[in-house]
Amino acid sequence: MAKDLLTAAHVRTALPGDKPRKLADGSGLYLLIQPNGSKLWRFKFRLNGKEGLFAIGRFPEVTLADARAARQAAAALVAQGINPATRREAERQASIAAAEARKRDNEGTFERVAAAWLEAGRPLWAPGTYRSKLARVTRFLLPTLAKLPVAEIGPRELRPLLLGSKTAGAWAGIHIKGDLSGIFDFALVRGLTDSNPIPALAGLVRAPASESKAALSLAQVRAFFVALRAYRGYPETAVCLRLIALTACRPGEAADAEWSEFDLDERLWRRPAEKMKNRRDHVCPLTDQAVTLLNQLRASTGAGRYLFPHRTKEAEPANPARLSYAMRDMNLGRGASPHCWRATFSTWANEQGFAPDAIERQLAHVERNAVRRAYNKALLLEERRRMLQAWADYLQRAEADNVVSFQRSGT
Repeated sequence: MAKDLLTAAHVRTALPGDKPRKLADGSGLYLLIQPNGSKLWRFKFRLNGKEGLFAIGRFPEVTLADARAARQAAAALVAQGINPATRREAERQASIAAAEARKRDNEGTFERVAAAWLEAGRPLWAPGTYRSKLARVTRFLLPTLAKLPVAEIGPRELRPLLLGSKTAGAWAGIHIKGDLSGIFDFALVRGLTDSNPIPALAGLVRAPASESKAALSLAQVRAFFVALRAYRGYPETAVCLRLIALTACRPGEAADAEWSEFDLDERLWRRPAEKMKNRRDHVCPLTDQAVTLLNQLRASTGAGRYLFPHRTKEAEPANPARLSYAMRDMNLGRGASPHCWRATFSTWANEQGFAPDAIERQLAHVERNAVRRAYNKALLLEERRRMLQAWADYLQRAEADNVVSFQRSGT
């Protein structure tokens, strides 16, 4: 069969017509000229008695010499019984797989994936949540998993890690397991792994029976203040615990409180939505006792950003964990923690007959009923101010050992 019938000039100057037309170069190679002017190299062949067509490329990206070289290589494959189009697709798939493997090697180490997950979640989580996750990843996960490709981490690698985390506390394994699941889901969506191994470890670590949200008894409240007066740790820790008791805020909300959030003249603490668990602005009235406490604290930390700065990193807030450690050392009873003040306040306020809406609003709870949530946007500030002042007075009497009952006293 004749070949090399075309010249470079012929290919370059060939004009399109009303219909697609072919310029043959011989031996199955031809130039297909489309009405829109595009020029496409094609190689026609027969394999196993059937006609096949191999797309070589577009002119001028593929020159006449390039097209002839491609024809020769494709014809050699046909002579071996191989379809050149099938071979090219196989090579393309292999190239994609190799690229994905390189991507996993370059981007898919656990350390890199965890860092990207933390950065992606940072705008969505409360600041305290982000810091807690970062601390857990750094302390518990990176020492063992940092350099491993996330795609190669499975139950075998994670089982001893989760079991070992129990030594850090009853809830440590649960939180770490949740972090791991989030990281693997993040990697799965980005094509860095094919599965999340965490569901295969269901039941390995279990949440302990909840005790930390129980209300403190009057005896425990009195014991708390006795222990607080004798506390020999960082003075700011004792102040933070007292502020939590007075406001019934979440421990993390007190730990990362900023001076800019407080207006002591209006006697208000305004926390922005991005720092709240439910992503809703929260305004907390401040009692006489809270204002006095904050004025005293301002003398020591008022020049900085945070009421309770980190012990060694003043640009960061305190770690809420130290509040739990402090209350644990007070030996108030099993399960006593800073979070107990919320249940204690709620129990007291309900027993005193304060409006449930005011109590829930003070606790920054989200209304479960969608209709009520949409329409009940009242801050109830004045009622909450009276309620918190009565609560602060109750705590003051309890500290002075001048409360005989947790129930309504009539005062």
